Amino acid sequence: MTSSRKDLFFALAMIVAGTAAFFLFLYLAGIDPDEQSLGVMEWVIGGILIGPGFGCLLRWSSKRGKMKDR
Repeated sequence: MTSSRKDLFFALAMIVAGTAAFFLFLYLAGIDPDEQSLGVMEWVIGGILIGPGFGCLLRWSSKRGKMKDR
């Protein structure tokens, strides 16, 4: 059970870190979403930074579902 909890915290930490990295990218690039909407490139970069955390979360969820079936 502790491995499952550790995997969940790791996935959530990756999502938070990816979100923080995305906002840091926007800040360093000088992009202000309040002035103009984000372009496709910014959304792609955001997905690249945040996506792996959601992949880990899906992997954790499927692993947890298999453990409950036992």
